[in-house]
Amino acid sequence: MALPTWATHLTVALNIVTLVATTVACTFASIAAVGFRGTEWGRALAPLPVVFAAMTVSTGATLHPATPADGGQPAVVLWGVAVVAIALSCWRFVTLVTERRVVGR
Repeated sequence: MALPTWATHLTVALNIVTLVATTVACTFASIAAVGFRGTEWGRALAPLPVVFAAMTVSTGATLHPATPADGGQPAVVLWGVAVVAIALSCWRFVTLVTERRVVGR
């Protein structure tokens, strides 16, 4: 059963808002990662642009007419990349805040 017209338009509108929001977040995360490069905070911030870039491309895949409404396989792969980058960033923030030192980069 197809969605009513208003629901389809609302879904597309929300996906566009999500696309714009993640694009802005990716820009700011990239600026922060570059600004703090070479520091402990920079090491923790480095995965964040990858997170937002993957989320942006995933949302773009849901809007593209050649992919299914849920984004299909590309969305699943990109969300997997985002989750791994989030886990890495969280680990680095925890080690930074708890003052644990991890050998190597």
